[in-house]
Amino acid sequence: MALWRRRTKAPDGGGLVVTPDGLPVAAKASPVTDGDGVLATFTSLAQPWIYDGRVIIPDPGIPLLDYANDPMSVWASQPSVRKVVDYIARNLAGIPWRVYRRVSDTDRRRVTDHPVAQLLAAPSPTVTAYRLWHSLAVDLLLYDRWCARVLPSADTASGWEIIRIPAPRMRLVSDGWGRVAEVVVQGPDGQQIGAPPRGYLFDHGYASHGQVNGTSPMVTLSQILAESAEAVEYRRQVWRNGARVPAVVERPADAPQWSDNAKSRFQESFNRFVGKGGAAGGTPILEDGMRLVKSDAFAPKETLDLEGRQLTDAEVASAYHIPPELVGARAGTYSNVDAFRQMLYTHALGPNVSAAEQALNLLLLPVVAPGENDLYIEAGVEAKLRGSFLEQAQVLQSAVGAPYMLRSEARAVQNLPFVEGTDDLVTPLNVLVGGLASPRDTAPKSGRPRTKAARPDGLGTFDVERDAFAAALTAWAERQTEGLLERAGSAKADAPPDFYSLWAESSPARQAQLAALIQVHGLRIAQIGAWSVLDLYNPGADGWSADVMDGWLAAAARSHAEQFERAGYAAVLSSIGAEDGWQAALKTAMAGWVGRAAVRAVTSATEARSFGGHDAAGASGLTYKVWNTGSKPRSTHARLDGDRVLLDDVFGNGLRWPGDSGGEDAETANCNCRLTYERGE
Repeated sequence: MALWRRRTKAPDGGGLVVTPDGLPVAAKASPVTDGDGVLATFTSLAQPWIYDGRVIIPDPGIPLLDYANDPMSVWASQPSVRKVVDYIARNLAGIPWRVYRRVSDTDRRRVTDHPVAQLLAAPSPTVTAYRLWHSLAVDLLLYDRWCARVLPSADTASGWEIIRIPAPRMRLVSDGWGRVAEVVVQGPDGQQIGAPPRGYLFDHGYASHGQVNGTSPMVTLSQILAESAEAVEYRRQVWRNGARVPAVVERPADAPQWSDNAKSRFQESFNRFVGKGGAAGGTPILEDGMRLVKSDAFAPKETLDLEGRQLTDAEVASAYHIPPELVGARAGTYSNVDAFRQMLYTHALGPNVSAAEQALNLLLLPVVAPGENDLYIEAGVEAKLRGSFLEQAQVLQSAVGAPYMLRSEARAVQNLPFVEGTDDLVTPLNVLVGGLASPRDTAPKSGRPRTKAARPDGLGTFDVERDAFAAALTAWAERQTEGLLERAGSAKADAPPDFYSLWAESSPARQAQLAALIQVHGLRIAQIGAWSVLDLYNPGADGWSADVMDGWLAAAARSHAEQFERAGYAAVLSSIGAEDGWQAALKTAMAGWVGRAAVRAVTSATEARSFGGHDAAGASGLTYKVWNTGSKPRSTHARLDGDRVLLDDVFGNGLRWPGDSGGEDAETANCNCRLTYERGE
């Protein structure tokens, strides 16, 4: 039972009671209309009870015709659908709606005190805008249609209210040409009542045979979801009924015939050790001659369902045009997940936002603001695409063309007291109309010098510089290992030293020394990559300088040094509690760490060459990059051979270039792929 009371104003002054489902019903036997006769069609609905001043209406439930294939039951029982649909609905519901007035072709003004703006901000006295749009988005994603009713209301500032009509309770009727001619709503008594579309907000997807109710994605996904449900049920049965040890009990061939009582007694005894028996996990005592024989027919590891669940998540996400990485269905790196988030409100959810905008402009404005043709509704998607504070500050300053904050405002941000004379806007003398667009323009464009650079003398080939780097890093690791073993040598054989102190005491200095070593070699290798591009497209190196790369290479060197340092610490700790003694284990572990120095050098060298070429390509006006697979490539890299993307984009494996430090070791270690570059068409 649901308790509900709502009075709304109809044009004739009558009252209207609305059910929890958003369906108007007559509070009394007398009919209620909105002046056009639209609401009169609802007067045949069951009369509610009146108790203690409250209207009590039974929950009408789900129509029987829809129950067998009800998408809502899929939503409730399928984690993949719930995860993806809720992710999309939450992101759509958080987009604010804004109302503008078109004053002229070059003048648009935001409207906040108009009933349309007030209604979109507060659509109901008891339902927030977020919850309304979230529910409507779920309706669209599950049923491929959504519907809401716009009614006069005395309880809202706008004088109107938007009431959601659940998708299972409504149908759109076509006129035979794919246009909506009538909205049919099922009342609490099961009776279907039709009304003209005016006063309703709705939208629908594509459906065959000229229908206008869309096609639920649950129909398309039914086979995949059914397979997932069967797999879950199978695993549940296996774990409920199967033995925890994959084995069978064998009786000798010459054993005497088992009586029914003896067989039943043994089965009851054995069952206590399997399933949820009281002795589960113990060892059963077998009769004379019996053997517990391992069976390969089933192994518990075969019930691990992580891969199956991830596959279902990815299939559902793809069906809704959402990158699987965003819902955790596929592992992603920081760089490609960040790129996917930027695409979320453009390529992924952009069509949904555009459809909702057009529906509101077409159906809501004529009801709430009739005759005001200069009004329009727009989604505030930019609120979801705001960058960091630094990015916003730089963009705003460039857009304004001058400083845009007062000194007093800046002091307030830092919680500093107000100082007289700081409430005036300071504009540098070099920022004038017709002069520089922004004080930031005093620096070279994109931070690049305007002088020409020359290829440094003594710069070898990539193979030569890479091998020199690997030799230097290996020698450095060997020296660190020798020093560590020498410090550990004074410890007692049966009492290992404090490995944490042994390693951590010299960690900061060691890591800084390693970063400097990597940066020196990285700069030389980055210049090799840069000149391989400059020689082809920009021989004079106009607008490029090796100094521009210093900052990035220093950060990359610190990252590689930190990773190699952590690997060394892990190697040290691995010798604790070794069966063969900690001294031998320590030597073995550190020898492995030294061996990984060559791998780290190759990975870092590949990244430095890729970055140098990428930097030079940007300075030379190139707009595309092409992945070229090296020798013995990974399967993920082999599939990328020849892939062409924009210069600032990422490839299908989430990397910006071979050896990208933003990627995982499984994608970057020992990679020898390369990039080539092209100009745009």
